[in-house]
Amino acid sequence: MHADSSASEGSQTEPVTTGDEPPEPFHLLTPAGFVPADHQWLSDHLGQILGHLPSEVEQINIRLLDDAGMSELHQQWKGLEGPTDVLSWFHSSGDQPIEADLAIGLEVAAREAAQRGHPIRQELLLYIVHGILHGCGFDDLAPEAADRMHAEEDRILALVGVEATYKREASE
Repeated sequence: MHADSSASEGSQTEPVTTGDEPPEPFHLLTPAGFVPADHQWLSDHLGQILGHLPSEVEQINIRLLDDAGMSELHQQWKGLEGPTDVLSWFHSSGDQPIEADLAIGLEVAAREAAQRGHPIRQELLLYIVHGILHGCGFDDLAPEAADRMHAEEDRILALVGVEATYKREASE
């Protein structure tokens, strides 16, 4: 999974709000046509994870993007071609509560969820938790650090009734 700490710009996907927004401090923007039941499920689970995160959260803006939007941001901020699962920009530092923007790859999540055999909303929640954990000091570049980060993801997901979602491929 990928993260960045630069400031972000908008995307080409138009957000749609359903009135079922997650409780503050989360702002979830989904594209037109996003399944309302999945939006509600994500909203409910975002509210539940707050008390289980290793750092306090001030505000996190979450935008679900298609492959084109994620590819554009991935190229702009990381210099890499193609879509990715999550990009994170943190606007707070040190002991301050987390303020961040997350770009989440909706089509990436759909492909991974199909391959892993679970609902897309579960994959999206994993990506959101993963992005937030970067702001809590977790990293996934070195194998041992990645193992710690994925264990923390599993811990948080289990506390809100979601099974472990990230499964390391044998080739990794």
